[in-house]
Amino acid sequence: MAKLNIINTDNFARTRLGNGYYVDKTGFLEKFLRAPADATLFTRPRLFGKTMFLSMLEEFFDIAKDSRKLFEGLAVSANRELCAQWMNQYPVIFLSLRNVSGRTFADALAFFSYRIVRLFGHYSEILSSGKISARDRMLFEDIINQSATEAGLRNSLKILTRILTEYYQKQPIVLVDDYDAPIARAAENGYYDEMLDFLHGFLSAGLKTNWDNLKFGIITGRLHIPLQSGLNNLDVDDITTTCRYADVFGFTQGEVDKLLCDVGFSEKREVFRDWYGGYRLGDKTEVYSLWSTMQYLRDLQAYPTLEPESNAHDSSQSFFVKKLFPDEYLEMAAEIANLVLGGVLLKRIPRTSTYKNLDFSANLWAVLYQCGCLTRASKEQLQSLDVSPNPARDEMALVIPNEEIRTVFWYTVSTWYRDTVDTEQQRRALLDAFWQADTEGFRNKLHAILLKNVKRSEAKASALSAKALSENFFHGLLAGFFLVGCPQILSFTEVSDRSYDLQVLDNRAGRAAIVEVRRAFDEREDLLRLAETGLKQIEKNRNNARLLSDSSVKTLLHWSIAFCKKRCEAKALILKHP
Repeated sequence: MAKLNIINTDNFARTRLGNGYYVDKTGFLEKFLRAPADATLFTRPRLFGKTMFLSMLEEFFDIAKDSRKLFEGLAVSANRELCAQWMNQYPVIFLSLRNVSGRTFADALAFFSYRIVRLFGHYSEILSSGKISARDRMLFEDIINQSATEAGLRNSLKILTRILTEYYQKQPIVLVDDYDAPIARAAENGYYDEMLDFLHGFLSAGLKTNWDNLKFGIITGRLHIPLQSGLNNLDVDDITTTCRYADVFGFTQGEVDKLLCDVGFSEKREVFRDWYGGYRLGDKTEVYSLWSTMQYLRDLQAYPTLEPESNAHDSSQSFFVKKLFPDEYLEMAAEIANLVLGGVLLKRIPRTSTYKNLDFSANLWAVLYQCGCLTRASKEQLQSLDVSPNPARDEMALVIPNEEIRTVFWYTVSTWYRDTVDTEQQRRALLDAFWQADTEGFRNKLHAILLKNVKRSEAKASALSAKALSENFFHGLLAGFFLVGCPQILSFTEVSDRSYDLQVLDNRAGRAAIVEVRRAFDEREDLLRLAETGLKQIEKNRNNARLLSDSSVKTLLHWSIAFCKKRCEAKALILKHP
């Protein structure tokens, strides 16, 4: 069995010089260089190899290097004419903004300034060349000496492109990695608008109408964030479109099959696909997380019986999933439970999104999609679940892509719910009362949970308006309970076109229940009577028809639960019993 040398780096040169295993992505160059746009933005989820991709481009284009050895045997080397025209023929500016952050805008700007100083430092020999103007020399020295103003930093990319053009008599190629990372951190720390405005000025100065001093620019990030009109010339290749370069980031199925064949693990194909594949770019291309695939393969070579695990718990994906779980997102808990258990969610997803408005569910779903927490459902999934997006509404059918991301959702749901229900004993007692149709016991235990969680949510009512304690809120509490309370045997689906019904199946015990959720706005309303109308609603909608005729369902319950703030009443009806 061959052993692959998997080097834990996103540096192309180190990988090649260290004889590391590299999945050839250089075919991109031939396709892209036929007609490169002035500036191209590639948006992909984290762990998809964006930095390695830009590192490869830097080595290929950089006029200060001799990269022939690095590209020997790779696809691009077969095109000698292209290599003669482009390889090591242009100055390259490669700037990563990945870790630019700070608790305040001033802190982040200082970090950014440090990055720019280091970037300019790569070209310090230019100062003694006599090939640049006195004015540009002064601007260069201001930046190197860390005396540049904020305006000077805004223009630093444009300044450097002009200086390199003067020096080399060739326009430079600009590569910017993780352009949106500072914006994401700014949103977390409360200076989003300032950072967005600054980066808008920085990037537009260097990449828009800078034709005399720019060959072309390539930017990578997770989101396509509107940067006002300053960068309206961007050619965007994102996961929501036809995705012209779908095979450039991540791994295709063919690439993973070859990897596994080379190392003698072909029998693990489905394991890799279930855990790290499933991302659908555009309409059809399915890809794998590059980083997670390589990490598991590396570990598997050392420990052949090792089970796969998630690399995303501390990633941006985990951060955005956690944004689903402040108290207001009990409104979305039923949708989350549906996703975790393999369901499909229909949402309108715009091409552009923002880190700023994560408290608006429409934008949060878009961010979750573009960051790789969700992906398009396959045709097979749509058919098996009998779901059809409405093209007239620009709907997209979304699913969790794989087990790696599902564990992030599951862990976050579990953590949230275990904070909601104090003990395992309390969870078990609630579940037992439910299946025994013990309405008094169930009501009392649920009331204790409401005392804790309704108070917490009422504290935010001013921000969430009167919808804070809608039926969806209580629906979400129940969905979380069924999802986490006994996950090894329970499944959850929504039934009918109304979103307030839960169908709970305990397949091992042959038990099923349909749950109707009702909410009263007036505290004087009779909750028992309201719960009674819920039972009648279940019968009227005939949501029990399939379960009544299913011979594997030995016990069938109808539950109707009525809520009003911290109060609740419940009614249960046993339709089938062994």
